[in-house]
Amino acid sequence: MKKVKMFGAIVFSLVFLVAFQPPIPVYAASGDTVVYVTKTGEKYHVDGCRYLKKSKIEKSLEDAVDDGYEPCSVCKAPKLSE
Repeated sequence: MKKVKMFGAIVFSLVFLVAFQPPIPVYAASGDTVVYVTKTGEKYHVDGCRYLKKSKIEKSLEDAVDDGYEPCSVCKAPKLSE
């Protein structure tokens, strides 16, 4: 019974942490900002992102957005400023 209570407390804690995370800040950048895409991905990234280990293709932010790529939430890639 102790294990069940402990498991319940852990699950509650995890749900609480996930549900009440502060929003990820989004940074705006100019169209000539350099970002990177991968051969098979649908997101663009900043240099150093863990998803760039297998392929790394340089693009301008404007070109990446025009090509349909979206910003990576892991590396907090910038969005195109209006």
